[in-house]
Amino acid sequence: MSKFHKFHRPDLEAADMQASSRQLQHDLSRILYPGSIILDVGANRGQFALEILEIISDVKIYSFEPVPDAYEELKSLSEHHRQIIPIKQAIAVQKGKADFFVMASDVGSSLLEPLPNQPSQWLTLNQKICVETTRIDDFLKTQVPETEVALLKSDAQGSDLDVILSAGKSLNPQQIKSILVEVSFTNFYSDQQSYYDIFSTLDKAGYRMAWMYPHRAHDEWLWWADVLFMSK
Repeated sequence: MSKFHKFHRPDLEAADMQASSRQLQHDLSRILYPGSIILDVGANRGQFALEILEIISDVKIYSFEPVPDAYEELKSLSEHHRQIIPIKQAIAVQKGKADFFVMASDVGSSLLEPLPNQPSQWLTLNQKICVETTRIDDFLKTQVPETEVALLKSDAQGSDLDVILSAGKSLNPQQIKSILVEVSFTNFYSDQQSYYDIFSTLDKAGYRMAWMYPHRAHDEWLWWADVLFMSK
């Protein structure tokens, strides 16, 4: 048994996650301001949008979610929270249509196919559907022209680099002030994009890592984390 297994403490891991959540809320409260535009890519049922509204209510959240069941719940949520604008599309580098892999627990749904023989429900394929895709830069041109984005949040389950690249020339701190992206350090999907390429792309675009919020550590390995990038 390794030293990591010997001293494995789920209670301490839960405490660490709670601390990370508090730190994220604190950092977002410093980033967001009245009238902020937020792009929530991989919105699922609006969990992140509700977290934002607990911090500040005077914002506009464009929530992208292509999975039908999740989108319907997101749409219902928007009827009570007008700040949330649901959009039934996935973000990709190519605008059009694409296969989308819906998992048994749809929080793991992705444009990428999950690797086989993984026990988790969020990595167990339920069905494959066809969804509409758009690019960040195309969306900004048509929906929020000449308006800065306070925060781009991406939780695209392994295809987050494509979300970032789809911003095209808009990928700069003057137009997109900050980026919160889920970065995976373990492979869960076929053709999953590298955390190194995410860091490298954002560094070249003028961003630097401001903070990392661990989501889950399995034994001695960090599986993934939300990472906040801001202007250098």
